Amino acid sequence: MKAQIKPRINLEGRTKLETVIPLETPFVVFVDPSSGCNFKCTYCPTGHLDLIKKTGRYQGILKFDLYKKIIDDLNDFQKNIKVLRLYKDGEPFLNKNLDKMIQYAKDSKKVDYIDTTTNAALMTPERAGPVLDAGIDKINISIDGMNNKTYLEFTKAKVDFEKIVNNVKWVYDNKGHTEIVVKIPGDIINDSDKKLFYE
Repeated sequence: MKAQIKPRINLEGRTKLETVIPLETPFVVFVDPSSGCNFKCTYCPTGHLDLIKKTGRYQGILKFDLYKKIIDDLNDFQKNIKVLRLYKDGEPFLNKNLDKMIQYAKDSKKVDYIDTTTNAALMTPERAGPVLDAGIDKINISIDGMNNKTYLEFTKAKVDFEKIVNNVKWVYDNKGHTEIVVKIPGDIINDSDKKLFYE
């Protein structure tokens, strides 16, 4: 199937929450594999470490034993969780157990669908292959520029843009049944870069 240009959020077939609350079982559960990030984007909490330190919020990798308890505790709900989102503020691929986390949730039979969002800088074939094999349903990929300079301005991180592109290509070529979504902020891309982005 060829790539398609779609809105970032799919609203087709969604249940109107006001028609079903209170819920016996949450539709979506967010679990952050890593609350830290290799980028320091200005729009994200991880880009403001001083503020995070003041709040006392934990910055680091989610321990696998705690993650397993979270998944095990889903048995307390009457129905399955529709979506387990393995991300929030951090970069999921910082957690070396990401593939094991996906597999554990799949094996639990308590989660219908698993997705994650990544900046793709660490999504190498060696790391992404086991994640795909574990059965992740969707990977959202955030592209934060169309060259190294824009990445540095936007993420405060030195990256190899071509390596990120190659990571995305490899994942797309090896995705199997996994849905791949690639997105970029509209305010950091000019008209000439849009064509390059779509390509």
